[in-house]
Amino acid sequence: MALLKKNTDELNSQITTWSDKTKDDLRNELDNLNVKHYDYSPNKIPLKDALKRTLRKQFGSIDRISYNMPRSAIFLHKGVSRGHGIANPRQAKEWYSPVVDKNIDNLADIVADGQGNMIIKEFRI
Repeated sequence: MALLKKNTDELNSQITTWSDKTKDDLRNELDNLNVKHYDYSPNKIPLKDALKRTLRKQFGSIDRISYNMPRSAIFLHKGVSRGHGIANPRQAKEWYSPVVDKNIDNLADIVADGQGNMIIKEFRI
């Protein structure tokens, strides 16, 4: 059982590292797109500072990564805002999906390798 806990902790650590790196990449993408915070914004803090990452564990293993953000971050990604409806569209600044798409294969490899290693070590093959 100690071996399983050690392997689970190692996998959780790798997933946490991946999620932190992805959060940093998301924040950098907002900077690259020149997303600025204005005093009149309904958000009290800049979007990149409002971006939060949470991890959920079930049975000791991380099974969910969530990035929480203000609703306006989604509006920015889709190119909509107050005063910029369908007839008067705003330029979409896709900042979320490209970053996650770029990094998701790495997460898949981490999980596949980690789960596979745990199974092999538990069977003591």
